[in-house]
Amino acid sequence: MNLLILHYRPKELYPPLLNVLSFLDEQDVDYKLITTKKLKTSNFSIVNKILTTFDYFIYTLKCFILLIFKPKNILYFESISVSPLAIFQKIFELNEYNIFVHYHEYFSITDYKKQSLFERLGRKYELPILKSARWISHTNNDRLNFFKNDFPTLDISKLHVMPNYPSRLWLIDGSKYASKENVKGNNTIKLLYIGSLSFEGMYLNEILTQYGNNNKFEITFYSHTSNKKIIDTLNSYKNVEFKGSINYIDIPSLKGLYDVGLVLYKANSLNVKYCAPNKIFEYLALDLDVWCSDKLITAQDYIIEKTFPKMLLVDFANLETFHFREALNRNGLYYKQSPYFCEEVYATLLEKFDEDINT
Repeated sequence: MNLLILHYRPKELYPPLLNVLSFLDEQDVDYKLITTKKLKTSNFSIVNKILTTFDYFIYTLKCFILLIFKPKNILYFESISVSPLAIFQKIFELNEYNIFVHYHEYFSITDYKKQSLFERLGRKYELPILKSARWISHTNNDRLNFFKNDFPTLDISKLHVMPNYPSRLWLIDGSKYASKENVKGNNTIKLLYIGSLSFEGMYLNEILTQYGNNNKFEITFYSHTSNKKIIDTLNSYKNVEFKGSINYIDIPSLKGLYDVGLVLYKANSLNVKYCAPNKIFEYLALDLDVWCSDKLITAQDYIIEKTFPKMLLVDFANLETFHFREALNRNGLYYKQSPYFCEEVYATLLEKFDEDINT
């Protein structure tokens, strides 16, 4: 086993990790993934805490046992996944291991105080692991710069940017669906939203109020949410359809069915404000225009206005001033395929594995 991947995630494998695994499979990399399945929950909070603690203990134990077999390379995601390494280092040291770290999120020192117990414990004991790591990455330069300030003693040559892009396989899979006819057979503007839903953290009410009963629009939501209030609200609008969750690998099947992908975050935290959500790049891979909240500072780096599909920043708080027809206008523009795919990004990481394996 050349690579051990540690990913504690009590809910589900998130898309960037799925893309990493897909890439490693394509490259025939010998790896072992240690993660967790979605926890069963109870109506009693104390029971849920016990279940979570037991789940984390089992995760830690599995990781610890595999570390004894000395995999050459170890990749862990987020501070919450690091505890097995921290414990192992206290007993056996980690000098013979090549450690790689990737953060999908950025939490400031203050933010960490609000995170889960295991997240806080991971960060508390993480610094020695980071100092010995060969590679540490964040999803964009803004978050990486915040991280540098939090850990000024780290060797900056080890710090990298590893964005969350979809796989080029989406182009192959999506081409099977690109010729699908407009299923409604009319001239309405079809808006698509995929992901979690919230009234507090997203401009959900705003998009519904402006377009939910507007016959010029149809809005389709794919989400795993079970929040009855949100679902009932969506269903109360005549031009809105809630379709429940969609498997990540099935998203390319949506190609050719919609016009615009929506990114609705309000940027209520530093983490969100300085992110370029993976949905931007997934929508572009589907040849959708993207209407992204203008409150996301990092997303400004990805504006596309002179080719299509476009990536535009929208003030969702003032949608009545948004000229949607102008936004959709492609006169004088030419098509340019999205350049944002993970293979090029992950190839750099893979070279580092190979380099270290052979030294």
